[in-house]
Amino acid sequence: MPRGQSTLLTELKSLVAAIEVSARANDSVMLKAHLKELVAWARQLILRVPLSSSTLAVENAGLKRRLRASKISFDSMISAYKAILDAFETFRGTVDLVQQTKRLEELPATLDAIRRLRTLHTLHVVLDHDLFEQRIPKGVGRASAAMIRERLKQFSPSPHAPRLFLGEVRHIEKPGFFLGLDEDPPSGSCFIFALGHKYVHSKIIGVVAAYDPNPRRYAPDKATDFLSHFCDILACTLITALEHAQLEELTVRDGLTGVNNRTYLERHAGRILDFAARKKLPVHLLFIDLNGFKAVNDTLGHEAGDAILVAVARALQAMIRKYDILVRLGGDEFVILLPDTDKHMARAFVTRLRQTLASLDVGQVCSLDTDLRISASVGLSRHQPPQSLESLIKAADQNMYEDKTHAKEGPAGDHAAFIPKTAPPPARTAHKYD
Repeated sequence: MPRGQSTLLTELKSLVAAIEVSARANDSVMLKAHLKELVAWARQLILRVPLSSSTLAVENAGLKRRLRASKISFDSMISAYKAILDAFETFRGTVDLVQQTKRLEELPATLDAIRRLRTLHTLHVVLDHDLFEQRIPKGVGRASAAMIRERLKQFSPSPHAPRLFLGEVRHIEKPGFFLGLDEDPPSGSCFIFALGHKYVHSKIIGVVAAYDPNPRRYAPDKATDFLSHFCDILACTLITALEHAQLEELTVRDGLTGVNNRTYLERHAGRILDFAARKKLPVHLLFIDLNGFKAVNDTLGHEAGDAILVAVARALQAMIRKYDILVRLGGDEFVILLPDTDKHMARAFVTRLRQTLASLDVGQVCSLDTDLRISASVGLSRHQPPQSLESLIKAADQNMYEDKTHAKEGPAGDHAAFIPKTAPPPARTAHKYD
C-alpha cells in the first residue's frame, strides 16, 4: 500500500480510538466533533484507495463496526441524558407545586396534582392533629401526636431518616393508616417518609406515603435522594402555611370571645351578598346589643362582664350554621349575617336567640351569687341589592335602637336589660335552624 494511504489509515485508527474515549467519557461535544472528522477522513480514504484492495476492505469493515459501536454508545448516552433532563423537569414541577401551596386548604389539590404528575397510584399525608388542630383540610389524614409516634415505632430506629420504609406493604403493620385507605392492601409496595418540623429538631409533624399495586415500584434498594428533598420542602411548606393561618386568625378573631371580628365580616360578606344577589336569595343581618351591660360591669366587675361576653358569644356560635357569619363588633355588640334566610326564618331565629340568652345562668357563668339574667335588643335588616354591607349594618343598627326603645317603654322585665330572675327562664329550644 502506498505510504500516503498507510498514513491515512493510521490517522483514521487514531481518530476512531479518540471517538471511543469520548464515548466512554460521555463527552457529547467531543464525540460529535470526532464523528464529523471521521466521516471526512472516510470520504478521503474512499477517493484515494482503490476499492479492489483487500486490505482496504478489511480496514473499512473494521471501521464500520467500530463506527456502529460508537454510534450505539452515543445514542445510549443521549438517551440517558434525556432521561436525566426529564427526571429533573418532573422534580422541578413537583417542587413548584409544593412551593405554590400557601394555605393548608390548598394541600389536597396539591397532593392530587403531584400524584398525577408523577403517575402515583396513591399519595397521602397524615398530619399531627395536636399541632395543626382544626386547620387540617378534608382529604388529608389526621392523628394525634401520640398515635403517630405509636405507628412509627415499627420503623424505629430508622437508619435512613426521614426515610421510614421502602418496600412491600406486607411488611408493614397497619399500612392503611399511612396510605389513607379504609382497608390494608393485600399486596403492592409503598414508601413512607417522616415530615420533620423545620424549627424543632427531631419533632415529626406527620408522614407522607405513596402506594402502588406493583410490588417492585418502591423497592428497598432504590435511591431516595429526591424523596428526602421533597419531604423536606413539603414539611417546611406545611409549617409556613400553619404560621400563615395562625397569623391570619389573629387579624380576624376577637381576642376575648374567640369569634370573628369586623375584619372577617368585611373580608367575606361582600362575596356572600354578591352571590345572593345573583341567585336572588334573601339575606338578613342581625345587630345584637346586650341591654344594661355597663351596669353589669359596674356592679359585678369587668371580669364578670368578660365572662358574660364569652358565654354569649359561645351561645350565639352554637346557634348558627356553618355558612352564617357571627362577629363581635366591639363592646357588647354582635352581628350575625344569615344568607339564604327569609323574613320568617330570621324572625324565628331572633326569638330563639332571645330565649337562648335568657336561659344563660349569669351566676354560674361569673361564679358569683347573682340573680341577673341576660337580655338583648336585636335589630333585623334585609339586604336590598346593590346595598353595601355598611348600609346593611346601619339599617340593622337603627332597627336595634327602635327595639331597645320599644322594650324600655314596655312592661318591666320584658327583655330590656339584665334583670332579676323573677321567673324561670323560657325553655331552651334547638339552636340549629334550616
